[in-house]
Amino acid sequence: MQVHLIFPKRGNRKSGINKTNLIGKERIFDMKLSVIDVSEHQGNIDWKKVRSAGVSGAMIRTGYGVSSPNQVDKQFYNNLSGCKIVGMPYGFYHYSYAMDVAGTEQEADFCLELIAGTAPQYPVAFDMEENTQAALGKAVCTDMAIAFCNKIRAAGYTPMLYTNLNWATNYIDMTRIDAAGIDVWMAQYNIQCDYKGAHTMWQYSSKAVIDGITANTADMNWCYKDYTNGSAFIPTPKPKPSYDTYTVMAGDTLSDIAAKFGTTYQELAAINGIEDPNMIHVGQIIKLKGHEISTPQGGTTYTVQAGDTLSGIAAKYGTTYQELAVLNGISDPNIIHVGQVLLVSQNSSSHTYYVQAGDSLWGIAQSQLGDGTRYQEIKALNGLSDDTIYPGQALQLP
Repeated sequence: MQVHLIFPKRGNRKSGINKTNLIGKERIFDMKLSVIDVSEHQGNIDWKKVRSAGVSGAMIRTGYGVSSPNQVDKQFYNNLSGCKIVGMPYGFYHYSYAMDVAGTEQEADFCLELIAGTAPQYPVAFDMEENTQAALGKAVCTDMAIAFCNKIRAAGYTPMLYTNLNWATNYIDMTRIDAAGIDVWMAQYNIQCDYKGAHTMWQYSSKAVIDGITANTADMNWCYKDYTNGSAFIPTPKPKPSYDTYTVMAGDTLSDIAAKFGTTYQELAAINGIEDPNMIHVGQIIKLKGHEISTPQGGTTYTVQAGDTLSGIAAKYGTTYQELAVLNGISDPNIIHVGQVLLVSQNSSSHTYYVQAGDSLWGIAQSQLGDGTRYQEIKALNGLSDDTIYPGQALQLP
């Protein structure tokens, strides 16, 4: 594929990130894994034309900040639908305004609410680049990034941090990001990426002219990791720890907190992903202990082989391709991929209910099981640590 890029002569400022000054030349890049990232700034996109232009994937902005209707990106649903219709692999990114760990966790909840029931092949990225956040210092910014990404991972998605050279050098501890197993999406508008650390995606231009995008130019990326190998997945609730927490006060040390709660500072450091036990911060939320919540197996699975079709797999297991599509969240039954794991049957002891707007666990238990007090069984079956559910979420019912 050929993408026509026009590099700006002067640094371009976008939402708080300082873009690198570039040579005022036009260049042509031949791309293999070419990924665009899009938001309302690109307007209405003709995704069929974008797909035909050879773009390999898209990172879609969900929104920004915490849960509110006016915080959803105005083109989020259109972009998501367009990608699904044309079979464009996609991921997400969420723009942050948070000023502490608790705020980023609320932003993660909002992001997860928006993407519930989707099947992204690419990661879900945390985009933190406000100057007010930079003023918090490297340790706090890193805590915030890890907190967001931990929530994304706990929901079954691949977490990613979007950052740039300035932030990676001065405001984010990239050693901690690597240790936390978070993929990195590095922004540097240049003919080469000068970041020497591990990164799976490089945003190299905001000036890509792509057929199908007419309202503005697009951000263009090289992706070095084939996230689509194995194709889309529907995140299923994983066993996840349920924690008691403690909020750090002035004068606290990790060893003092450990002594108060009958544990060790090493254990607290491990639970909270703290690399340096001497570095904790007033207002930081410390998880104290956790226990695993077991989740029963969901049923029989099948791994897609070369030459398989959804209808052929359905015939093997005595079902229909429509039922398999619903069961696996597949929007286009004609698109499945070698290595993709499909759920072909569920345990007879349970069935699936898809959460509707306005639903509550008690209400679902009442309407589906005839007894609202059985909502605790639904929580246990799905490994839910609280009563939070989202429209489109698939719940197993007893």
